[in-house]
Amino acid sequence: PLWSPRVGFNWDVTGTRSTQLRGGTGIFTGRLPFVWIGNVFSNPSTNSNIYPDAEKVVTSGPRPGSGEDSFILQQSFDGIAAMDPEFKWPQMWTSNIAIDQRLPWDMVGTLEFIYGKDINNIYMQNMDLPAEASVGTLADGRPNYQGQRNNPDPNFLGRSIYVLSNTDEGRNYNITLQLRKMFESGLGLGLSYAYLDATNTLKSTEIASVLWGGQPTPGNPNLPIASPSEFGQRHRIVATGTYNKRWSELLRTSFGLFWEVAEGNTFRNGGNRYSFIYSGDVNGDGANNDLIYIPEGPGDINLEDPSQWTALNAFIEQDSYLSSHRGEIAERFGLLNPWYTDLSLRILQDFIFGSGDTDNVLQLSFDFENLLNMFDSSWGVRQVANSAALNPLIFTGNIDGNDRPELRVNDAIASGDVTETFVDDLSEFSRWRIQVGIRYFMD
Repeated sequence: PLWSPRVGFNWDVTGTRSTQLRGGTGIFTGRLPFVWIGNVFSNPSTNSNIYPDAEKVVTSGPRPGSGEDSFILQQSFDGIAAMDPEFKWPQMWTSNIAIDQRLPWDMVGTLEFIYGKDINNIYMQNMDLPAEASVGTLADGRPNYQGQRNNPDPNFLGRSIYVLSNTDEGRNYNITLQLRKMFESGLGLGLSYAYLDATNTLKSTEIASVLWGGQPTPGNPNLPIASPSEFGQRHRIVATGTYNKRWSELLRTSFGLFWEVAEGNTFRNGGNRYSFIYSGDVNGDGANNDLIYIPEGPGDINLEDPSQWTALNAFIEQDSYLSSHRGEIAERFGLLNPWYTDLSLRILQDFIFGSGDTDNVLQLSFDFENLLNMFDSSWGVRQVANSAALNPLIFTGNIDGNDRPELRVNDAIASGDVTETFVDDLSEFSRWRIQVGIRYFMD
């Protein structure tokens, strides 16, 4: 059983509805992708005690859509998937406090603060890796697991043991400021600013093995370390304007203008943050998920071809994140998409046909998204990271006597084909779009 107690309040401070204080606190319970639970019985790995090395266990009927028998358990290509016996459903403690205040010139202002803290978050561990204290370390301080594993059973040799467990690392807070004003003419104006800071220990992904192997890690991949969430815009400014005009008993028009300036574009395959990762398994844990060490100078990196330092250094300098974190291991999702702007317009035209006390309304809608791009193809264009820029260094497989991995700069950066981290986003987000709709309703 999981308990989710919550309490909230809404207080009209003066009794005149000019000052309203509201807030609440409580525990919120969610679910997780069920594939991670299903992996426990669908990924038993190469166990000689189960089919096809042993007799299969047949269920009561054929698999849906086929005439073949279905069976409960069979060997899988993947590692062993398991769950912590104390595993709990995801839970977060969230609190908020806000004040709505009527201001001079009949404006309404809002200040709100929201804070959330993980109670049970999700974390995947590979229990086939030995303890960090029992292995060596690389020059940058991360453990070196090269070829070392816990599981001696030859039936599972080379197969990882993925265990789904919980952590309480992770939190988020959001601050919002907002001003609103309505005019008797039907004009409404609004302006808001929001700041978000969120951390967690999980990269959203697929099955258990990918959940572990796809997790960018600065060191011990089994140690939960909270770092920026891949989702959420850090700064966001929004201005809105609405206007309604009834021309006659039969015609009514509504206009809505939406203008947004924000840091952190949205890209399709994930959130709006990125990680700089080596190509290759630097720490020998069996996954290509190691965050790069950002060198301070040419003597701080073991390059297979030292002449590549010039191109690498120029690439580091042009990136504000890399250049400000020299001498450090890059943070998971430390790189945030650049600022962007979006201006959109909606027009609603209502044709009203009276019928007693009810109006029958036929409404045409016209949505102009990314309006600026309609007038100039260079306006309203967002940016995303170049995939080649996110894997700037390739591990050659060698480690020198000073515990430094031997690296080479990827061809795109070394040749000068890629000199900047970000490129124009060619998806629909950077293009103007028109949407036309029609609907009928009774008002």
